[in-house]
Amino acid sequence: MEPFIQAAAEIDVDEIMAAIQKKIQEKKDAGLLKQSEIDEISEMELQPLPDFLDIPHIYEPVLYPGFAENMAAPEQLQEAMQETGPAKAVLKKVRRLLSPLLRFMNRPMYVELKTNILDLQKKVPIVLQSSEYIRLLHNAAHNLIVEATKLKTEEELLKTRLRILEDKVEFLENRQRALEKKLPS
Repeated sequence: MEPFIQAAAEIDVDEIMAAIQKKIQEKKDAGLLKQSEIDEISEMELQPLPDFLDIPHIYEPVLYPGFAENMAAPEQLQEAMQETGPAKAVLKKVRRLLSPLLRFMNRPMYVELKTNILDLQKKVPIVLQSSEYIRLLHNAAHNLIVEATKLKTEEELLKTRLRILEDKVEFLENRQRALEKKLPS
């Protein structure tokens, strides 16, 4: 008969099971587990893990409702993008004629964008250094809060001890007065 659990030769299943049973017994002795709970767990029916394809898709597109239903199929998009015939040849010639004009018109924007990018590249080290300072400040503030919390807890503990000592002193004073009254003068 095959064992219930099969493992590699270097793994001692009996030792692992003994350790598990020992932990269960320790929890029972400590009162954390009851025999009824253990029986319920051992009699529980094992369920197979669900297949991810069986899990229903519960999320709906909130920003663009109906997007998936109204989206064109990839075949339709490819057909729409393929231009054939004389229109394609005419548009190709028009683009060839207009491309120098478009480059001339777009040149100032290209130069401005290039200078902006260079300016940003110069500012990147400053931003990285600033983010490092922010991290340091965050850690320092966190440490200050932790230490302030510790000090507040210690202050409350000392206040409690002071109240206890005051009560003891008051009790001893009252006891001393009572003893002085009982003693004959």
